[in-house]
Amino acid sequence: MKLLLPEWVSENLYKDYVASWGAETIVPAASDPKGRDYSTWLSDTIKMRTITPPGLVPATLFFLVDDAETKILGGIDIRHRLNDYLMEFGGHIGYGIVPDERGKGYAKAQLRLALPAAKSLGVSCALITCDDGNTASARTIEALGGVLEDKRAENGALIRRYWVGIPQETLETERLILRQWTMDDADDLFAYAKSPKVGPAAGWKPHESRKESEAVLQSWLQSPEVWAIEEKESGRVIGSIGLHEDSLRSNPRARMIGYVLREESWSRGYMPEAVRRLTAFAFEALCMDVVSIRHFAFNSRSRRVIEKCGYHYEGTLRRASSIFDGSVHDALVYSLLREEYFAGKRAE
Repeated sequence: MKLLLPEWVSENLYKDYVASWGAETIVPAASDPKGRDYSTWLSDTIKMRTITPPGLVPATLFFLVDDAETKILGGIDIRHRLNDYLMEFGGHIGYGIVPDERGKGYAKAQLRLALPAAKSLGVSCALITCDDGNTASARTIEALGGVLEDKRAENGALIRRYWVGIPQETLETERLILRQWTMDDADDLFAYAKSPKVGPAAGWKPHESRKESEAVLQSWLQSPEVWAIEEKESGRVIGSIGLHEDSLRSNPRARMIGYVLREESWSRGYMPEAVRRLTAFAFEALCMDVVSIRHFAFNSRSRRVIEKCGYHYEGTLRRASSIFDGSVHDALVYSLLREEYFAGKRAE
């Protein structure tokens, strides 16, 4: 099973999904055409990610489909933030499974797949609600770590309000663990961040003290989009890798990868290993359209990593970046589109 954006499923597949609900109300409501033709519904749904009518909030709809992409099993709508009504009753996430596919564990699978996507949209702790009498939905939310805050009355019915914390996803490769940073990693961070060969290659100055490394760690913990790269063999943190908003693209489904690695671990293939894993996470779990990487013209080591991972050269931004020492450098930009990633995966 996988999550797909509406524009990635065919019109016929969507029409089959709508028909499968029969006389039942389609849930979530965002997946209901409500009398609109397919093109209008799709356009409205895409706009909802960034442009919202008064009283509504930005939201991203996903469909749960089978691996062969022959059937839509359910839909899940992620609201990027809460307004007053959503805080009381609606929550961050609304979801449903088509009637003939219920009782097979798909609701739990859909919610589990959606949580990393919600985190990428800025939701670190999700409010999820259900009717008090909907024990199946309550069990699904509780299975994903939902903690019941209270029950509130809406139009004579009780609504259960659960909060689900969304931890940073831990990713593994053959030799590495990409995980959330902790303050216990300050020594390992300072050990490589003080090197005059590490930070400057990425544009930041070498750390001058452990305290400086601790301050950087604090910022990563408050906005976790940077993973610690832990070497399985030693258990030490040997670098960092981040999946950031792409400042060169206004597309909300674009991300940029940045990374550094301690000097002692260079030339062992670690960074291509980490970049490939994070690339897979971006496209397969977060449903990104495009992922980019860029490097300074003087950083040929990074260029080799990018090319090994199958990214395509887009061009050079001349005199693009002023780095820590005041010098200005060209930036070489590479990217990989979703369809290119999956074409490469099918060819493996």
